[in-house]
Amino acid sequence: MKHDIEDHPDLKDAAWIRAANRRAKREIRRQRRQARMRRHSGKVVSAIALVVIGAVLFGLYRTGRFSGASLPSVDLPQVELPYSGVNVAIPFTGTPAEQWPDGDKGIVAPDADPAFEQVRQALVAARIDPVMLGEHKPDKFLGLLAPEVRDHVTKDIGGWTTRLKQGTKLLPNGVKASGKMTLGEKDGLPAVTADYVFAYAFEPPDPKSLFDQMEIVSVVREKVTYSITPQGLWPSDASGHQYSIACKAAKDGFLAPPFTEPRLHGEGAPGDKKQYFSADGQMPISDTCD
Repeated sequence: MKHDIEDHPDLKDAAWIRAANRRAKREIRRQRRQARMRRHSGKVVSAIALVVIGAVLFGLYRTGRFSGASLPSVDLPQVELPYSGVNVAIPFTGTPAEQWPDGDKGIVAPDADPAFEQVRQALVAARIDPVMLGEHKPDKFLGLLAPEVRDHVTKDIGGWTTRLKQGTKLLPNGVKASGKMTLGEKDGLPAVTADYVFAYAFEPPDPKSLFDQMEIVSVVREKVTYSITPQGLWPSDASGHQYSIACKAAKDGFLAPPFTEPRLHGEGAPGDKKQYFSADGQMPISDTCD
């Protein structure tokens, strides 16, 4: 005689059904515990290992033998920090002036016209000559100007020349220049318009205390027209800017790098620094100390 599963006698016994349910639940819990142990077995072993190591070290400490215990020597890799200060050996490295000619080599006359040579001498005397830079003596520059304009220039000599702040010093080959001269006419006289950027690299007291190469580099741009008169050069239509400088020194008429003064809020190097190194196009609207 055939029976369906629902008609099995055990399934009619309520006590047997309860016992079967309990056995099934125990089996499900056992399988879950095994699955958890497999997932965390590595963590359990690590935890046990830490407990054992801690117990051993504590035991050595309590028995006074910890001082005699030696730990295995480990050679740690030498990690070279990415920052090592500014580069004073190649002071213009990483700046737009890096490939510029040194000093007066950056002021080149377009041709052999004597007007260009006169203006070239004036630019060198005003912005590159060590006597002008360090000793603040403008005699050579003023001697190239027409006598009628010398007094006017002398009253604002800091605007027409570069004078380093006392106590600062340029690095070797610490001046670079880039720009151009064009010949034209003004008031019936031949006139040369010179548009040049001069970059100065200063010697810091501690190169490793600085973070950015521009902290030792200052920039001066000057665009000026020199009329060529029989008495000498007559400057006019002058404009310019300074960049990456010490602002207090600039207000006193001297050039100094940023590291010589604490930087106030809002001061710094505005905009794209490439435009401040360029002698092309219009003057930047903002200045370092605006």
